Parts: sequence; structure tokens; C-alpha cells
Amino acid sequence: MDRNTFEKKSRWNALLNQYASYLKDAETGVRGYLLAGEPEFLEPYQNSLSQMTAIEDRLRAECEPLYLDGLESIIIANHSKLEFINGLITLASKRKLNKAVFIESKRRMDVFRDAVKVVLDQKIIREEIEKEKNLKFTIRLVAVSGGFFFLLSILILWMIFVFRKSTQLLIEKELIEDRLFEIDDLYQNSPVGFHSLDANGYFVKINQTECRWLGYSEEELIGKVKLMDLLTEESKEIFQKYFPIFKKTGHIDNLRFEALRKDGSSLFLNLWATAIYSKNNEMIRSRSVLIDISQMVLYERELIESRVRAEDANRAKSEFLSSMSHELRTPLNAVIGLSIWLMEDNPKPEQIEYLKNLRFSSETLLTLINDILDFNKIEERMIIIEEIDFSLKEFISSVSTSFSIKAKEQLLSFHEEIDPNLPEHIRFDPTRMLQVVNNLLSNAIKFTKEGMITLRVFLVSKEENQVVIRLEVEDTGIGIAFDKHQYVFEKFTQASQDTTRKYGGSGLGLAISKGLADLMKGDLELKSELGKGSKFSFTFTCKIGKPNSQDHALNLKEAKDLTGKRVLVADDIEINRSIVIRFLKRWGIESVEASDGEEVLEKLANDNIDLILMDLHMPNVDGYVATKQIRENANWSWIPIIALTASAQLETQEKIRSVGMNDFISKPFYPNDLYQKLSHWIRS
Repeated sequence: MDRNTFEKKSRWNALLNQYASYLKDAETGVRGYLLAGEPEFLEPYQNSLSQMTAIEDRLRAECEPLYLDGLESIIIANHSKLEFINGLITLASKRKLNKAVFIESKRRMDVFRDAVKVVLDQKIIREEIEKEKNLKFTIRLVAVSGGFFFLLSILILWMIFVFRKSTQLLIEKELIEDRLFEIDDLYQNSPVGFHSLDANGYFVKINQTECRWLGYSEEELIGKVKLMDLLTEESKEIFQKYFPIFKKTGHIDNLRFEALRKDGSSLFLNLWATAIYSKNNEMIRSRSVLIDISQMVLYERELIESRVRAEDANRAKSEFLSSMSHELRTPLNAVIGLSIWLMEDNPKPEQIEYLKNLRFSSETLLTLINDILDFNKIEERMIIIEEIDFSLKEFISSVSTSFSIKAKEQLLSFHEEIDPNLPEHIRFDPTRMLQVVNNLLSNAIKFTKEGMITLRVFLVSKEENQVVIRLEVEDTGIGIAFDKHQYVFEKFTQASQDTTRKYGGSGLGLAISKGLADLMKGDLELKSELGKGSKFSFTFTCKIGKPNSQDHALNLKEAKDLTGKRVLVADDIEINRSIVIRFLKRWGIESVEASDGEEVLEKLANDNIDLILMDLHMPNVDGYVATKQIRENANWSWIPIIALTASAQLETQEKIRSVGMNDFISKPFYPNDLYQKLSHWIRS
């Protein structure tokens, strides 16, 4: 009550002060108008008139009876001041105001302020008296209430003690409910599916995620549908296969199956399940976690289809290369064989140059075919790197002898630097190593007009039975610009188009060398400067080898006499047979001809044969079938068979050996190579 009364009196005092403030605003606005002559200054005056009328009514309505006379004095003083201000506005438009007018205005304002002050002073004195009186009453009230509140406090403390445990229990209950809500929310809205099945396979619980996957509501599944009912036939078989294992072990992991949605579409799921057993060790329920792997299965199928297409394309490419190799090598065999034949048949002097050009062109074409096939085999990782013990110094000597002759033909000097600390024998792949060295030295001679070719071989390091060897080929040729270094090892690429036009070549030599170096776990590097020559370094790691007593590499001086031996030449192309037979006659070998596999078998039945040169692709019965039939006959199974093949594919070589052929020689062949093969396989 005291607070409400105080607020009411304070509100009336504030209203009175606001009433006085509006009068002040009215006077200020009129004074601005009198000084500036602008009507805009009269806006506060007009606003104050309207506001003061409303305030007067409220002041009278809320005024205490004791101060009604004082309030009327204030209102009268206010109206007097307003009438005077209004007169000033009227006079200002007619004549200039003098000092006496402003003095009178101030006097009336002072009368208003004094009236306000009198009323407020009376109120303050009376309110102070009432305040002191109320204070005494409050003190007495507090004293009485204090005792009451002391007793009440004891009661409250007792109640707090009583309810404290109850509150704690309520809080713990709320925490448990919150946690249960979080767990249920996680269960229902997890990105994986959850479900529980009873012992008969019916759903007893399932989360919303799995319901969305399957397209069913929880009410449609629980207690009404078995998991088995939602599986495809194939997945049902998988489920039935693994269910006994699940019942026995109590868990199953990463089981993939296909489920059917309500709309008939399917999705693939991975399932992890755990069994719950009763006290009697009977399975009463199972809990499962599932992941939707439909997208992954789709990607897997696409990858499998892509791999099948890639394998088909790769197989088609290999078959195409094999076929083209055969088709190109077959006529080249005739061209190279005839050129060698004609060169040895005492040609006219003017024909020798033509025959040399013919042989060079055909051998160049053969080199290109071999390079393409080799590069394809490198890309397909079809080359097997062998580990063979061989003499490193004999290898270097053979290479140096061959290329020193080629260098002299180009009026170049050939120099070799051999480290005396190199091991006598190493275990490596001499064939592929020779291919790399041949490519590097051939390029050095090709791109050097004058100067010197240097072959360096030195020992980099040695550790127990393992050595690191570096082989360098340096020339004084045209060199390679620094910005072209990164391209020279790419396929079909040379330093510039001008190089290709001027020097020729397919651009595969260095790419093949780089690929072979990588397969041999070696490193092929280049240092070169345009116009100052190049240096290629081939560094590789290998084991120290042992002398190879079973080396079958024969040269012509060591070859045995083959006079009187009988060789069956099987080829469906007559010119190919003629070329082979001509060389056989030179070595004193008697020959028998056959155009297909059937004829081969007939000749064997009617003649004594020491060796068969077998073409692979022949009409009626080909070389493969004929070889199988020969190996199945005990009378002929011992006869050595050498395949004459125009294919250099690795698969062809494997197939040759699988049917029982002893060796092979590729078309086109060189007489010395054929002679060495015959010397090795024909019995003495």
C-alpha cells in the first residue's frame, strides 16, 4: 500500500512537472518565432497547448483534496501566461515589441513557477511526515514479523531437508529420460539401419532409417513380417546358408544380401548381427546393424563392366598386333631372305648398292615392327625379366666390337672405358640389357656427324653379393635442348620434327629403353646440351654371378658339321620354303618340304627326319595341332621341332612351348641365327 501510494504521488508530481515543462516549451517556441520570424518555431507552442489541456484534466482528477486550491492557482497562472504569449504572437505581426513586454512575460512565468513551488513544497513536507510515521510502523511490523519469519525459516529448512532428496531423485530421473531420448533419437535417425528379430525371424523393433530404406512403416513390419520375406531368392539362399552358423556362433559379420522394397525395387545391404540367448542357451532374439551399399554395388558393377571392356579391348589390341606382326613379317621374311640370297649370288656391281638399300629398308621396317611390339609388351607388363649368369666383360667386348665397326663406317671414333673392378660375371637379363645398350649406341651413332662415341662401364658400389653398375654412352652429336629432355623418353617423340625428317626413326627407341630400365629396376638418365652432344646413363643393381657352363650360345666356328642331316621345312608359302631350303643346302643339309600339318605327318611316316622347322599358321592342320600329334606318337616324340613364327608376342612363345615345340626362330631370320639353332638341336 505504501509503495502504491508513493508511486501515485510521484506520478502526480511528475505530471505537474511535465505540465510546467510544456509551458516552458511554449514560451521557448514563441521566443524563437519572435526572434527569427519563422512560423516553424510555433510548432512546439501549438503542441504544448494541446498537451496541457489533457494534463490539466488528469491533474484535477488525481489531485489530493488538500492541494486542489494550489492546483487551481497553478492553472490560473498558466492560463495567464498563455494569454500573454498569445498576445505577443498577435503584436509581433503588427509592430516591434519593446522591453516592457518581455519583462511582463517573465513576471507571469515567475508567478507560475512560484505557484508550482508552493504546491510541491507543501507536498514534500507532508510526505516526509508520513514517511517518518510509516517508518516507525514498519519497524514495529518487522520486529513482530521477524519472530514469525524465524519460526517460518526453521519450518522451511526442515521442508528443504525433506524435499532435497526428492528433488535429487527428480533430477536423476530427468537426466535418465534425457539420455534415453538421445539414445532413442540416435537409434531412430542413425545413418545406419537397426532392427531386432525374434527367434522366428519376425521384426520386433526397427528404426526409422531402415523403414525409409524398405519403404514400409514401423506398424507394417513389427510382428507381421519376417526378414526372410523381404529378401530376393538368391539372398534367401545366402541367409539360409549362414543362419545355422549364426545360431551356433552368436554373431555374423559383413554379410551382403539384396532386399526388396515395398515398391518392388531392390537395395543391397551389409549386415552385422548378434544373437541374444536365454538362460537355457536358446536364441530368443537377434540384433542387427545394416549399411546401405546399393551405390557401392552399382559402382562395383560399373567397374567390372569397365574392366571387362578394357580386357576385351586389350585382347583385341594384342590379337591385332599379333595378326599384323604375322602379316608384315611374312613378306619381310621373303624380302630379307631374297636380299641375302641375291647378295651371296655374285650380283653385278651396279646391283650391289640396290640390294644393300633393299636390305637396309626391309631391316629398318622390321626394326620398327619390333619396336612397336616391344613397346606394347612393356606397356602391358608382359616382359619377364630373367636372371641369368653371364660374363659381363664378354658382353661389353661383343657390344664394343659390333659398334666400333658401325662407328668406323660413319667415320667416327669409338672409345671404351672399362672399370677393372667390375665383376667377371653378373646375374642379370643379358637380352634386355643388350636391347637398352643397342638403342643408346645406335642413337649415338645416328645423331653424331663427326667426333667420338664413348662407352663407359664402371662399378658404382659393392655390398656383399650385390653390385651397382653404371653404363654410360656419350657422343659429340647434335645434342638435345634442355627444355626437350622431359620428352625424349616418351613414345613416338623426338627432340624436334626437324630431327625426325633429317634422321628418321620412330621415336620408340628411348621409350623402350626407359621402360626396360624400369622393369629391371634401373635408372636411365640424360645429360645433354644442344650442339654439344649427349650422355645417357643406365644405372642398375644386380647380383654377382657365376660362370655358366651350360651356355648354348654357339658361333659358326664352334658349330658342328650338319652335312647329311635331314630337315623337314613346313610352310604354306613356297617362297619362304625356298629361302630356308637354299640356306640348308649351303650347310649340306638335306631338306623335305610340306605345305601344311597333314603333309608333315605324311612325310614323317615315310622318311627319317632329324629336325622339323614348323610354320605355325598353315591351312587344314596348323603347326600347333601337328606338333601335338607328333608328340603323341612315340616314334616321333624325340624329333626336335623349331617354330618358324612371324609373331613375337609373349603369348605365342608360351603357346609354342606348351604344345611341345623345343624352340622358335622369328621371321624374318638371319642365316647365322638359324644355323646356331640347328647346330644346337640336331643330334650328332
